[in-house]
Amino acid sequence: MAYLLLYGNGWTQRWRVAADKEDRVRSMLSSVGSDRTGQLPVRDAASDVEVILVVAWAMVAAAVMLDEEMPGSAEAAAGGQYP
Repeated sequence: MAYLLLYGNGWTQRWRVAADKEDRVRSMLSSVGSDRTGQLPVRDAASDVEVILVVAWAMVAAAVMLDEEMPGSAEAAAGGQYP
């Protein structure tokens, strides 16, 4: 399991990504800032159900994937948008 962090103008989102979907999501990160849209398989934090996140890459300034096992990445409860 990993986390996808998306950053835009005044917003940040964090989503969980299942281990078997990490490569697919990582391959889409090169679209940041482009006019493309993407459909990313992520996990809803509340239900732990896989959902499809539709991303307008032109609105994303930066994106990063972090492995869940990284030090300091303790079980962060919420996903989605946060200040």
